[in-house]
Formats: sequence, C-alpha cells, structure tokens
Amino acid sequence: MTDAARAWFRNIPRLSKYYLLRLRRLKGDPEYLARGVGFGVFIGNLPLMPQSLFLISLTVLLRISTVAAFISSTVVNNPLTVMFQYYLSWKVGSAVLHGGCSWPQLQAALRMFDQGLRIGLGAVSGLGMKTLGVLLTGGAIIGVVSGVASYLGSRWFFWTVKRKRAMKHRLDNPARSR
Repeated sequence: MTDAARAWFRNIPRLSKYYLLRLRRLKGDPEYLARGVGFGVFIGNLPLMPQSLFLISLTVLLRISTVAAFISSTVVNNPLTVMFQYYLSWKVGSAVLHGGCSWPQLQAALRMFDQGLRIGLGAVSGLGMKTLGVLLTGGAIIGVVSGVASYLGSRWFFWTVKRKRAMKHRLDNPARSR
C-alpha cells in the first residue's frame, strides 16, 4: 500500500466528522434537506461519469437541496469507494439481468482511467451496451435502497438538529442563561 493510500485511510474518521459537520450546519427545512441527501446518495450510486452535471441540474429542476445532495453524493462516490461501488453494481446488475461481462474485463476497463478520462471512457464504452445496462441497473437498485434509507436517517438527523437549535434559542431555556 502506498503512502498516499495510508494517509487516506488514516483520515477516514476525520473526513467523516468533517462531512457530518457540513451537513449539520446546513440551514433549511429538514424535509427539504433530507430529500437532498437521499437524492445525492441515489445519484452517487449510479455509475455515471459526469455525476455532478446530473446532480446539479436535477436538484434545481426537482427543487431539492443541491448542497445536501452534493455533499452526500461526494461521500458515497469518491476515489476510495469507486471500485467497490462498481463491483457491487456489477454484481447486483448481473444477478438481475443475467449477463454482461466478467469482472476482470470490467476491472481492466476501469483501470484505463489512470491514463486519462478520454481513454477510460473509451474503454468502458467499448464493453458494450449490455455491460453498461448491467452496471446502471445494479447501481439504480443499490441507489434506490440506500437513497431511501439515507433519506429516512437524514430526516431524523435534520429534525433533531432543528429541535436542538430551537431549544438553544428559547428564552426560558436555563442553559441559555449561563
């Protein structure tokens, strides 16, 4: 394992605290923010290359919190999780559609991204529409399940944050008089 990879793994607790703090500081209706988190997790699980373009345009169109969606999509789809995510999407998609390509073929195509975006996209698109269909189907299934779960969890989280803020700002709160 390289030194850069070790540094990433050492920083995982710190990064998770950072993203949790960023979510906690978001202002707005808890329902609005939770929809953004759920949608961001859904889009983050889809094996699409320009995810940010889809995310921003769809959140504006659907009136969902773009910032919450972008933060949660970044947490789900990052350099540490992308290979695991593609493998899981391939596994679920292959189980549902019974086809596609083998994992070594897909892994070799994904490694072409090290040589550049254009070469990597060419390698993945050369696998064929059946393989891309398998990846998208698997990613969509995983995205729906994890998106609904993260929506429910983040709705509870944002309502809790809102209640704590309200208690902090109440005039009759004994903790405020200290």
